Amino acid sequence: MTLQINTRVDSITWPLNQNLTNQEIISQLELTVTENGQLISNDNLSINKKAVNRSEAGVYPIIITAIGSNNEYATKKIQAWVTDKNNVSSNYRPPVRPTPAPQHKTPAQTPSPKKKSKKKGVYIVLGVLVLLIAIIFGISACQAHNDTVQNEQAQSNALNNTNSKLDNLSEQNKQLMQQNKELQNAINNYKQDQNKEELQNQLDQIKNENQQLKNNAANNQALQNQIDQLGSTIDQIKQNPNQADSLLNQMKNNQNEFMQNLNATFQKLVSDFQQLIGK
Repeated sequence: MTLQINTRVDSITWPLNQNLTNQEIISQLELTVTENGQLISNDNLSINKKAVNRSEAGVYPIIITAIGSNNEYATKKIQAWVTDKNNVSSNYRPPVRPTPAPQHKTPAQTPSPKKKSKKKGVYIVLGVLVLLIAIIFGISACQAHNDTVQNEQAQSNALNNTNSKLDNLSEQNKQLMQQNKELQNAINNYKQDQNKEELQNQLDQIKNENQQLKNNAANNQALQNQIDQLGSTIDQIKQNPNQADSLLNQMKNNQNEFMQNLNATFQKLVSDFQQLIGK
């Protein structure tokens, strides 16, 4: 499966002291998500904009994560330019030119104190220029450091967010495996005592757990398919307990294929984030 995040541009304009919704960000980027070359919905799109300081002009990273129908992940990093369009620089003041002194015709023997005063003025101007250059470089270095820290924080938040989703997926998969085990135990008990009533009660209990797990996994189509298959297998065993073994084996074969695909998805996600954070 090939999941891809597509944007017309790699940066957006963020008005100073304002908030942008996810939809406004998507609109500026003209963002679309494709899977195997086909457009898919943006419902499973995550936009991490915690690193953006909307109260201070600058360039900040935004991490976008998309989840495909089979748990495939794709990520993309774009830049947010926080700027005040209506007031480019409210603190800017134009330099004041000194008013030239009126020209006077002086005798050939001009007094030397005036030359010394002129040289002193040149030194003062040069000193001010050096000081301004030092201040500018200091501000630039500080801004670069802040951008680096915020970028690392944004990447860390994106990784934590994705890890949380993976933890939920792993927990839901454990619950599904536990329900499989309970179904196997119910079938083994039925083989020993041939008590259909007890089997029906156990199947009903597993079916209720199966429905709750399906509700919790509403945003994961691939896992929902496995949950639906377990529910369907339970219904078939309730109708014909004598075919329980063959029905259970058929379901397990399909789930083994699902687990292989899930493991491949995990490996790709780890690789993508290692590339994203430069490891």
